[in-house]
Order: sequence, then C-alpha cells, then structure tokens
Amino acid sequence: MLAGETAFLFSSQRFTSTEEFRAAWDKKLSLATKVEVKYDAIKSIHKDDDDAAILIKYKTFLGITTDCQFSFDDAGAYPAFFTFLQKDRYFTKQEEKLTPLKSIVNYLIGIVAALALTAFSYSQALDIAQGTVEDPTNHKQEIFNLVVGFLGTNGVLAVGALLLAYLGYKAWARCTNPPNRLRFLPPNA
Repeated sequence: MLAGETAFLFSSQRFTSTEEFRAAWDKKLSLATKVEVKYDAIKSIHKDDDDAAILIKYKTFLGITTDCQFSFDDAGAYPAFFTFLQKDRYFTKQEEKLTPLKSIVNYLIGIVAALALTAFSYSQALDIAQGTVEDPTNHKQEIFNLVVGFLGTNGVLAVGALLLAYLGYKAWARCTNPPNRLRFLPPNA
C-alpha cells in the first residue's frame, strides 16, 4: 500500500521502496492486481482488536459500495497508519464494543453457506451413487463430481460437520468475548 496525494494505492506485489512501487504502478502491462481507493470515496475504515486486517469501505466510480482488505507485516505500522488518517486526512476516530450478535454476523453467513453447500454436495453424492448424475458441462463440474464421488455421502456429511463445527466454535469464541472495533470516518461523513 502507498498513500498518494489523492488516493491509497494497493498492489498485490511486494516492494522494498516507494520508488519500486511507483515504477510497478505506472507499468501498463502487469500481472499484479492494482486497486486505487480515492480518499473522497471512502465511507469508513475499521479494524477489530482480534483481527490483523484493516477493512476500507468505499464507493467505486459507478457508485457501488465495495471494500478493500489489507494488513501490515509490521505491527508498528498500524499506529502510524491511524495517525496518518487522523492528522493528515482528518478522519474522525471512533471506538466501539461490538455486540455479540454483530461480532458473529460473518460467521452466521458462513454457517448458512456451509449448510447449503453440504446439502447440495450430499444430493450430488446420492445422484452419483445411484448413477443418475448429469454429465458435467465443464472441467470444474467434473472435478467437483470426482471429489464428491470420492467422499461419498458419509464423507460429504463428515466434511460438512467438521466445517460447521469449526465455524460454530469460531462464532462461539467471538460471541463470548466480542472485540472492540476501531473505526475511522472521513471528514465529510
């Protein structure tokens, strides 16, 4: 990440200097993912105590709200970044204690998605066992059918149960001790 004059610049590559970052940023052809987040498009920036990731919510040029998540390798960079937001960009700092429900919303969504995926995979495993599965139309479906066929109905249920147990444990641990959230709002909010 590089803080520019009008925006944060993000690249999926690692660099040792700002000059190296700028040179790679200016290249037209690159395999690196590049994201530019304009300061005036930022809706909020937040970080939870128990997470290393910082989440920036911003509006794209089409007006669609999206987010960009990143983290620093050096723990000392977090206070410097937060100071930059307050002193140089005039963001307002807010601290809040998340409610137990608000702290596990993402895990609840994951649990619902895991249940849906397990149910779908189980029905596919039944179809494969009975020989009534449709022929795959692409390579991804073929690989999915091979994995589900290999696991069988009991294997699919076991993997689904393990995934649900893991997500349930993470949700329970976070619900019993909800983290604090550090939030920064732009000056025009």
